[in-house]
Amino acid sequence: MKLSDIRKEVQKISEAIASVLNMDVIISDNEFKKIGDTKKHFDEEVKIIKDSYVIGKVVKTGQPVVIAGMEDSENCIACDEKGKCKLKAMICNPIRLGNQTIGAIGLIAISEEYKKTLLENQANLIEFLDRMGDLIVSKLLEREASNKLEVMKNQLISIMDSIDEGVIAADENGYVVYANSVIDKILHTTQEGTMKKRVYEILLQPYIKKLVKENKQFSNIEITINRDGNEFHALISGKTVQLGGKSAGSILTFKKMDDIYRVINEISLSHVSTSFDDIVGNSQEIVQVKEKAKMVANSNSTILILGESGTGKELFARAIHESSNRRNKPFIAFNCAAIPENLIESELFGYEEGAFTGAVRGGKAGKFQLAHGGTIFLDEIGDMPIHLQTKLLRVLQEKSVEKIGGHKSIPIDTRVIAATNKELDKMAETGEFREDLYYRLNVIPINIPPLRERKGDIKIILEHFLKVYNKKLNKNIKGFSANVESVLLNNKWKGNVRELENVVEYSVNMETTSYITMNSIPQKMRESEGASMDGSGIVPLQEMEKNLISQALSFYGDSVTGKAAAAEALNISMATLYRKIKEYNIQII
Repeated sequence: MKLSDIRKEVQKISEAIASVLNMDVIISDNEFKKIGDTKKHFDEEVKIIKDSYVIGKVVKTGQPVVIAGMEDSENCIACDEKGKCKLKAMICNPIRLGNQTIGAIGLIAISEEYKKTLLENQANLIEFLDRMGDLIVSKLLEREASNKLEVMKNQLISIMDSIDEGVIAADENGYVVYANSVIDKILHTTQEGTMKKRVYEILLQPYIKKLVKENKQFSNIEITINRDGNEFHALISGKTVQLGGKSAGSILTFKKMDDIYRVINEISLSHVSTSFDDIVGNSQEIVQVKEKAKMVANSNSTILILGESGTGKELFARAIHESSNRRNKPFIAFNCAAIPENLIESELFGYEEGAFTGAVRGGKAGKFQLAHGGTIFLDEIGDMPIHLQTKLLRVLQEKSVEKIGGHKSIPIDTRVIAATNKELDKMAETGEFREDLYYRLNVIPINIPPLRERKGDIKIILEHFLKVYNKKLNKNIKGFSANVESVLLNNKWKGNVRELENVVEYSVNMETTSYITMNSIPQKMRESEGASMDGSGIVPLQEMEKNLISQALSFYGDSVTGKAAAAEALNISMATLYRKIKEYNIQII
């Protein structure tokens, strides 16, 4: 058959495209006959397609063409009819049946507005024209196909929609009529080997037989297929193919669990990238910890991060993951203290369908499965219930998980990093934590020092968070007044970096001047030891004035220009500035 045999259908398609996109459409077959035209771009009716036209060139070459205007096309420039043509821009795609070009479809913008639309969206429009070309070809095939071929066409369309998945198509009796290469690899068979069997004889799950026999569809049931000693994990879905209101077959699709894990990773917080450079500090204490963490990043050994609350244990875990050869795989964080005890097991290890009341159909993958190939971070591991520690120990030893309600071990390749602010060694001695699990976790211990033990980093961290919250809160605070800095540097920081960050965020919110002053820091800071001589939190006015002038001069400089800028920032005259410099004996070093 030829495209000219379905001229009416092609004309309807061209009119539909033109209606949706507000552009002109012209379609030719491979004999240069016009078979579709919305008749807007040319002053006269186009009766024949010349091989010198743009669309004629595409028919001859089989290659798509995009032109940004007549001046952009040799065909247009040489055309002796260009005076009658309203073309502003054009996309022209070949229509292919197999390896043969059977025609071409052109999309023409005839105004500057739609020229811009066409050129800015050309990639999407080329793909759209490809699909329209496919639609025209399918109309051609429908004309010459029987009902059975029409069913197979619909099945193949479903297969095209699921091209990255394993797909099996079966007829109304359950016999396999198509299985893609993914299925061939899973079942270790060939097309010939599967097409002689019913699908429920190849896969024995009862819901597959119900799909064929009772048209009972299902979605996303986890399945494990064993063939020749190899296991394949997937989510399987089954749907019927309808023809005339009746079932004419079925489609089974298999989504690889590895792909599911990857998608989950991409849409979860695990995409947050953290490097060791993001861990602020250059004191000897923190540098040594970072160097140790870098050394073990590429190891598969279990790491136990120890440190007080707020020291940045998860930050270290993420940096280790990002520096490892698992960086492109999932990073799954799980807080053992934040989940109700009765949910921890199902969240960590997953469950099978029907494992308990409320279990979702098809079951659920646990965090260990989701972290396959990557890293799982078990925060607050000291809060894990004792009865679940046994199961965790088994996972670490056997490198596999068994879901609640399941009877199969699922192999996993997951690097474990645990963290706690508790003394696990003492908990193990008193029986509050399994001793064997403690030793299994404590292969590589990393101790993060509290902030009070690395005071040299406090000023750097203060400046870091000042920049962060200046940007977040659209402020331009230049620093901390001398007395505020003294208070913050001498604070004990029981909450460590997290507490310090909160104080800076609060202060930036509250401050209205160019420097963080005592009135802007939290009250407990003002009342802390060292905030003032008498502990009242009140700083003498002269001392505050001296500090502000010193800071302004330090920032703007001691030159005449710098002093002028400092005076302007302090909202005082130059004469007053010079008088105060002399009065307070301020010297800029």
